[in-house]
Amino acid sequence: AIDRDRRRIQIRSAAAIPPPQVVAADLAGLAIRPIVGAFDIPGTRLAADGIPVYPRGVLVRNRELAAEMLDAMGDRPVVLLRGHGLTSAAPTMEQAVLQAISVNTLAGLSLQITAAGGQLHDLPGPDMAELPDLGGPFNIATAWRHELARLSVSP
Repeated sequence: AIDRDRRRIQIRSAAAIPPPQVVAADLAGLAIRPIVGAFDIPGTRLAADGIPVYPRGVLVRNRELAAEMLDAMGDRPVVLLRGHGLTSAAPTMEQAVLQAISVNTLAGLSLQITAAGGQLHDLPGPDMAELPDLGGPFNIATAWRHELARLSVSP
């Protein structure tokens, strides 16, 4: 648990991941935005609330740098590390990794869309309002099994 500004955030798992698509999108000036709908509901919701950026391209290797990164992260579950990757924090390792996969997927789609000459558009408000909350068992357990199957790894 991290005590920051009298708020207590329960984090049991964190993943520091260097996905190249996240790094490339950030360095290209592309913010991670909610550009899809039902394709990735948890990722869309995550992006809709904003993905903060820690602007330093350093290895977070001491308390001072970690404090800076946490300040940039604020109350969000993920923070993009400029020129480095992504940190994702969650109550479970599965959720932390799935958050990172969602951010990477959105970054990859953004790169593909802009490379094809397209423009990024956020999911319209009425469409966002229609996205159902499928609950933790689907959003985490089912998605985690899917990712393991994609990797041909058994749980």
